[in-house]
Amino acid sequence: MKKVTSILAVAVMAVGMASMSFDNTTSEFDSAIENSQTITCSDCDVPLGDRKPPKKIA
Repeated sequence: MKKVTSILAVAVMAVGMASMSFDNTTSEFDSAIENSQTITCSDCDVPLGDRKPPKKIA
C-alpha cells in the first residue's frame, strides 16, 4: 500500500509540475508576442497620412 501511495504522489507531483511549466511557457509566448507588436508598431492606430516618416539609416 505504501508503494501505491508513493507512486501516486510522484505522479500527481509530475502532473502539477508539467502544468505549471506549460502555463509559464504560454504566458512567456503571450508576452513575447505583445512585446514584438509594441516594438514593431508604435503608432498602428494612427491613419496612414498622419504617421511619421521612417528614420533614415546612416
